[in-house]
Amino acid sequence: MITITYDSLWTTTRTIMRASAVRQIITLFAVLTTSLVAIAGGGGAPDKPTDSASKVRITFTADPNPANLIPIRLLEGIEIWPAEDESKITHYNVYWGDSERNKLGIALAPRLAHIPATKDGSVLVHEFPPGLKMEAGAIWVLVCAENDGREFCGKDGNMEKVTDPLLSIFGRLNTIKSTIKNNGDLAGVEVMKTCSNLICDGVETAQNCPSDCSDFGHASFNFQVLCNEADMQDVYHPTSIAEIQAIIKQAAANGIRVKVTGGQAVNTTSGSATSVICTDGITLVMDQFDHEREGLGMQLETFEGQEVVSVAAGTNMHELGEWLYSRGKGLGYVHLGWRHVSVAGAIGTSAHGSSPKNRNILSHSVVSMDVIGADGEIQTYSRGTTGVADPDLWKAFTTHLGYMGVITRVRLEVQAATNTQVKVTFHNEDELFENNKTGSVYNDIKDCDYGQYNWFPSQNQYLRTCGKTTTAAAEDGANNRLLFPYVDLGQLSVEQTMQIFQIGGADTSLEAHENMAYMRRSGWHLTPPLVKTVKGETRYTTNAIAPTHRITSSKLIDTVGREMRQMDWEVAVPFNNMQAAMEYVRDFTNGMNVKNRSTPVPLIGIFVRFSKVENNTLLAYTGTGNGFEDGTIAVHIEMPIFVPAALSEQQFNEYMDPYEEAMRVLVTQYGARGHWGKNMHSDDPWMFELQRDIGAYGDRLTRFNNAVAKVDPNGMFANKFAKAIGIKYPNFTYPASW
Repeated sequence: MITITYDSLWTTTRTIMRASAVRQIITLFAVLTTSLVAIAGGGGAPDKPTDSASKVRITFTADPNPANLIPIRLLEGIEIWPAEDESKITHYNVYWGDSERNKLGIALAPRLAHIPATKDGSVLVHEFPPGLKMEAGAIWVLVCAENDGREFCGKDGNMEKVTDPLLSIFGRLNTIKSTIKNNGDLAGVEVMKTCSNLICDGVETAQNCPSDCSDFGHASFNFQVLCNEADMQDVYHPTSIAEIQAIIKQAAANGIRVKVTGGQAVNTTSGSATSVICTDGITLVMDQFDHEREGLGMQLETFEGQEVVSVAAGTNMHELGEWLYSRGKGLGYVHLGWRHVSVAGAIGTSAHGSSPKNRNILSHSVVSMDVIGADGEIQTYSRGTTGVADPDLWKAFTTHLGYMGVITRVRLEVQAATNTQVKVTFHNEDELFENNKTGSVYNDIKDCDYGQYNWFPSQNQYLRTCGKTTTAAAEDGANNRLLFPYVDLGQLSVEQTMQIFQIGGADTSLEAHENMAYMRRSGWHLTPPLVKTVKGETRYTTNAIAPTHRITSSKLIDTVGREMRQMDWEVAVPFNNMQAAMEYVRDFTNGMNVKNRSTPVPLIGIFVRFSKVENNTLLAYTGTGNGFEDGTIAVHIEMPIFVPAALSEQQFNEYMDPYEEAMRVLVTQYGARGHWGKNMHSDDPWMFELQRDIGAYGDRLTRFNNAVAKVDPNGMFANKFAKAIGIKYPNFTYPASW
């Protein structure tokens, strides 16, 4: 035992001070520190840690000018996966790291955070004070392990890069430009100078660019489904119940069929992109049948003992969310990734957001519907009446596909308004597969109230988006920009952007789509998909707090001034097949397909989203039945891809065949079901015919048909798509041409 008195300390210190021996003072205090630790601990100095944090992920806010050569960022937060052995770790210390992965400033490095080890295996989450600016020379955010004053700063897993490979990005950009310059003679490249600007110009024709030059009466938002104008009788934009009733009664008298569509997308196009939107009769576009019309306003009320919002069918989800939030109410996590879908449209195809733990399908929150039937009369159906007296009829309405009548008003469950803190982090693909200690892609995101991945298999990387309900106030200007990303048209013009995607479709060996996938993922690190206002400036960020409906849903606006010519392949896979299906998709995208070809997904990556399975509908494609167990979680696997123009049939099939193969395998081998509003790029609903033929919905399709027979026995709302998916009518036979 070493004994030190204050008198002896002072005598020693005074002697050293008289000698002005600075080095001796430093040595003395080192000795004193060691001695005092020995007194406190009854032994020698604590052991130095020998293990580091196993993984580190940061959130940050981008430079106000994304074009800056060396962008300076604000450090927002950090998540630390603890060391496997924490027996010699009391704290984790956070520093800026230099190019050699050492503490920036070495001994003088400022400590950014001192985080106690919890020793329970949980991920440590720390938020930094606002405005923590990245220091010049910082390359990494480094986490060192500490044991009561002694540090170990390893170089494996305990840091994340905060900068970007700007030279590599610039090199890829030059490669893209050279590819365009050297391949102007490929099919469709000249057409793509102008195609999809919705003007028939350049070298376009109805054959090589139908979205610009052909006649159609109605279209999907991506203009991949064009309803033939010659087939259609008329298009109406009703503004009142009486107007709809008059149209329906006249149509019934004349034997004309009717189709209803939301019309919330650009140029009143449909948010659904299958031929479910088409008809050989009258089209009712509900874009003007919303809360702004006289007699169609929104109300909060109590209905059948449930607090609800009563809303016109044509009101879009974002406007509904804003109206509710201003009154202290909300819908929870049922808002879609695209915010401007109509209420009735979202219900019609069981459209979804993404939540690994909460309800996120609007169809399951419906309490009542006012519906104009095939006879032109209006009737109210509800969970508490119809749902009790005729459960299947009610479950048919809650994913109606437009075959149950004209929905005019809906009552939806409401709850207290919430804010959500969303964090976007960047990960290596092996965290979902080889290095996934939990064994499931679900377990890494299961604790998020809102959660999804944007996966780039050709880059072996993904973005993880995790949102959690918070009592914290919303940040100024906080919003989601995932579907409306920053695009620097000074680096790659509109024409070049469209042409490089076309080249990737015309000749897959040129790796055009691989290069664009690299640019998209890199672009999201430079300008992340969330925004908020910092000191009066809009800044891109990976960490923001906002009203739930704003931060989980985004505008869908074409930032390059054209329709992107994209389509979505999307299926839902039951929980028991989730991991196997994801592993199949990884193999498929990396060349294990019918063409032995890498199939990058460059537009936005592969969306991996999650929905709670509930037994509230018959035909929700994530609904209970045939492998989808009530109360479990289904995974949505969505591939948004570019659709090239002006290719020969052989060339087009060469490009598209692998994607179609993947969808066919997912449906037949992994129990998947296709999203009702996606999975078509032409007038060929083959996926839905496949589902019909293999009985993907079990007896639920028959039960849906029984419900349709009660409200529309004569097929007033029938169309070709109804035949494809297996709808049958007692008093209507499909035309042979269908």
